[in-house]
Amino acid sequence: MTISIARFIARYPRWVLAFWLSQLALALPLATQVSSVLTARPDSLIETVGQQVRSIVRTSFAGSGDETLVLLAKSETGLTVDDPAFLERYTAALDTVLALGGLTVTQGLSTPGRLPLIAEDGSFGVTLLRIENHDYNKAKRLVQQIRATLAAADGLELTLAGGPATFEEVESVSERDARRAEIYGLPISLVVLMVGFGALVASALPLLVALTSISLSLAGLFLIGNFVEFAVFTQSVVTMLALATGIDYALLMVNRFREELRTHFDPREAAERTALTAGRAVAFSGITVMVALSALLVPPSIYIRSIGIGSIFVLFVSVLVSITALPALLALLGHRVNRFRLTTKEPGMRTRRFWTGRAVTIMKRPRLSLSLGVAVLVVLSLPAFLMKLDDPGPFGLGKNTDSRIVVEALDSLGLTGILESVDILIDFEERGFFHPSNVRAVSSFVRDAAMVETIAAVVSPVTLSAVPSLLLYQYFATPEAARSSELAPVVELTVSRDDRYVLVQAVPNSRLSPTDSDTLLERFRALIAEHDLPAMIGGAKVLQAEWIDVLYSNFPLALGIVYLATLVLLGIAFRSLLIPIKSIVLNTLTIGATYGILTLIFQVGIGASWFGLDGGLGFVDTSAPLFIFAMVFGLSMDYEVFLVARMYEAHQRGLADRQAIISAITSTGGVISSAAAIMIVVFSTFIFSEVALIKTLGIGLTVAIFLDATLVRMVLVPAVMVLAGKWNWWLPKPIARWATRVDLRHE
Repeated sequence: MTISIARFIARYPRWVLAFWLSQLALALPLATQVSSVLTARPDSLIETVGQQVRSIVRTSFAGSGDETLVLLAKSETGLTVDDPAFLERYTAALDTVLALGGLTVTQGLSTPGRLPLIAEDGSFGVTLLRIENHDYNKAKRLVQQIRATLAAADGLELTLAGGPATFEEVESVSERDARRAEIYGLPISLVVLMVGFGALVASALPLLVALTSISLSLAGLFLIGNFVEFAVFTQSVVTMLALATGIDYALLMVNRFREELRTHFDPREAAERTALTAGRAVAFSGITVMVALSALLVPPSIYIRSIGIGSIFVLFVSVLVSITALPALLALLGHRVNRFRLTTKEPGMRTRRFWTGRAVTIMKRPRLSLSLGVAVLVVLSLPAFLMKLDDPGPFGLGKNTDSRIVVEALDSLGLTGILESVDILIDFEERGFFHPSNVRAVSSFVRDAAMVETIAAVVSPVTLSAVPSLLLYQYFATPEAARSSELAPVVELTVSRDDRYVLVQAVPNSRLSPTDSDTLLERFRALIAEHDLPAMIGGAKVLQAEWIDVLYSNFPLALGIVYLATLVLLGIAFRSLLIPIKSIVLNTLTIGATYGILTLIFQVGIGASWFGLDGGLGFVDTSAPLFIFAMVFGLSMDYEVFLVARMYEAHQRGLADRQAIISAITSTGGVISSAAAIMIVVFSTFIFSEVALIKTLGIGLTVAIFLDATLVRMVLVPAVMVLAGKWNWWLPKPIARWATRVDLRHE
């Protein structure tokens, strides 16, 4: 099949290019609309206690389906927010916003209440708004209208965040991240390619492949996204992978074509040979990367799986464009691929002497190279054993984002805890809350809950300091009496419509670290058991703990799938049992070292200020380790296949193991180093993201690719293989006979 495809491409290159150009013309208009099918709203897990609490609250309590917004107000003219002149302007702006419809003020600057909504120095104030029963898309559109209205307010600095406003901002920031990668990553990659290829035309080809892959992939996501909801970060991940792998694969293909052109001279024959050899390696490499990315399909989360689907799709497109469109273009270009040369040396031959010397050095002391290399990776991995995971929420956004500005203001008012309340849902079944014994039980529990050290306030039907206890019990004598009294608003929010459930919300006095959160939840579980209440615990921290548990309880299964598939694929491709085992071990060490460095930066805070993180976060973003495992393990296989395939072909030609290793490093060292440099350029552009998860991925992938391309592929892999000798190519005979159907030789 590969021979037929290669011959067709070389014989009819114009037809092949015409097909891809037509697809690109259709894709471009669709690619620009991809953001319309992306969402920053996390999906719900099923059958967890936290989700049960959330579901019951949303369906059984009045107003529970509403979304809360926070409006931060400052003056641009130096007035305090309690100044009558400021309040007049602010009230007019707020009335204009409320006129949009579907909004109510739950707590404002001029409405006294128990919340400290104005700073002590009067420099700012916050207003809590409620979007009434809107679905997500309607809420997004309303938020956009509110922001446009607020921008027109004269003399006021108004900032909106919370709920759909924060989600909408995350979507906007993620789209900017993807654009930044293209704007900065492509030109810098061109410079790296020009240094590597020494010719302008050859250097431009990988960028064309990458841009084509991005356009086709985003168009495909838009079409699929009309049926499947995609996470907003899918666009950033797709752009990241399309740039990295598109350039990577094209780099290998162009390099191989130039080699074949020197040997065969005929462009079409060289293109056919390129499609047969390097094209086969690219296809196999792409398959191994897609297998690794399939780890993202294992967790039972639509949000994570959508990013996995997008990642696999872009890899498929990148491989397809690289092994079909690029050889066709090379066949037409022929010797013009070396046009506009930037060096007098023969293209593709400048660094061979350097890499030969490097290989010889490693061969002299393979045990020392192996020992030192493994020691470095193990030491870097040690901090990973202390890694803690959590969701940074709005604090995971950049300091210049609206959501971060608003949450910092809430923090200064001591209101951050309202974002992380512990929700205790008490189920009194048919007897209902208004039975006297149940009212007393809730009252007793709430008194003890309010005494917990880290709790600032408890919201419940019985925490009304302005109402005497005896009068409170009279109000709660019957449901009708409670709902017709002045306590009706509180009852609606804390007692279900059918009187079965009571909601008690415990608000922490500050942000909770993962350790503090675990301690607080255990304290409330003990308190519930002590009062013998039929209650469930929910809230933001419970949902986060459940999210982590679901993601990483499935992690061993994802590891098993990827490891087993790697063992089978590489074992068959290279007729070896040792090579896939070596790949699994070294890739795992690389990922461990990456986890360790991320722990030092984000959790401990070492070097965090270099990346715009003052003191770090105190933890690592929840889903980052899963994404990094899948992406690093897959991308590392690119270099594994490129390097070991050359060793294998040299071995097949009859070279001794040492000579085969030297030959492989000599021919691929420049390609791998250039490809790694480009990947590092692409990934490092995401380090400047204002979203903690994308920043984590940017740093993690940059570190991992640097370690893999320098220490692992160019030191540890050759050292292991020279020490293993003939065992590199051992495979049980029955499997070996079947494996002859697969051939990844480059010759």
